[in-house]
Amino acid sequence: MRRPRGRARPDPADRRRRRHQRRGRSPRLARTEHRDRQRGCPCSGLRHPRTGRVGSCPDGPSAHLGVSGFVCVPLATHGRTFGVLTLLATDRPLDGHVVALAEELARRAASSADNARQFTDRARLARDLQAGLLPPELPEVPGATLAASYHPAGEGLDVGGDFYDVFPLSDDRWALMIGDVCGRGARAATTTGIVRHSARAAARLLDDPAAVVTTINAALTDQAVGEECFFSLVYGELRHTACHLALNLIRAGHVPPLVRRADGTVEEIAQPGLLLGIGPDPDASPCGVDLYPADSLILVTDGITEARSTSGELFGEDRLADALGALRTSSPTAGVLLESISTAVAAFAADATHDDQAVLVLTAT
Repeated sequence: MRRPRGRARPDPADRRRRRHQRRGRSPRLARTEHRDRQRGCPCSGLRHPRTGRVGSCPDGPSAHLGVSGFVCVPLATHGRTFGVLTLLATDRPLDGHVVALAEELARRAASSADNARQFTDRARLARDLQAGLLPPELPEVPGATLAASYHPAGEGLDVGGDFYDVFPLSDDRWALMIGDVCGRGARAATTTGIVRHSARAAARLLDDPAAVVTTINAALTDQAVGEECFFSLVYGELRHTACHLALNLIRAGHVPPLVRRADGTVEEIAQPGLLLGIGPDPDASPCGVDLYPADSLILVTDGITEARSTSGELFGEDRLADALGALRTSSPTAGVLLESISTAVAAFAADATHDDQAVLVLTAT
């Protein structure tokens, strides 16, 4: 049957659009497999099933590159289109296999881009939540210098349970603490928040460090109904005397604090104490520590002492003490001590961080 004169030849893109609509599929950006003979540019043949001709570039660079065809496929995930994948052909026609390849490449590229976006969003959320569990900056404590660091485990995608804090109390006293909750994620962040805010509230109302720790333990046991929630903590209160800083420290199942004296000797404060959150009585008993000029108090979490080498060996408390005692600098500052710890752990563990690491250093001046 002959086609009547004057009637336009059906557009293949229109036929594809109608076929997609009958099958219930969304239209796809059309493809061209030939060069526009009049304009010499393949872009002039690009059509969208709904909008028709997209555009043309008769003087575009493709006319000088020998482009014989192209295919454009949208980059889309979860119903959202955010880009276009375009493949140009210069030495072969675009057949169905090439089009299928372009569609598969577009699908994988869109999925990879979406995964990267989710990774970035998750890391940003973890950083924001973690920032809310740490002081934005360390305060200036008269008669002392402070330094602290926090390094999350792995790629930092989960909120950790390690934290430290320093805040003022009445009568020119200061409170300082470092702690670690078992686990990671939202529950660890919630528990850490309970400990930090309970300590700040109780310390302003109670003059006894043991009473403050008992209050923290009560808050944890009340929260952990039917669930295990363990927390290790070192809590201390600092006051000034005529010639030194006097500390009352309570250790609740945490890594023992270390004191580095001005002459380079390192002492361990192995005051016994139970983990918080496992019973109604934490058995908190304070230990007195006096810091004279150039003496330092070092508090760390188990991410430091349990850092592992490539052979699986633990860094341990002895290596931590050796790193502090090996400093030849006379009267090292809190920042220098912190740097020596970070350097020693990084060299031992080959920069691998399998657990959160927190350090708080106070040096008397």
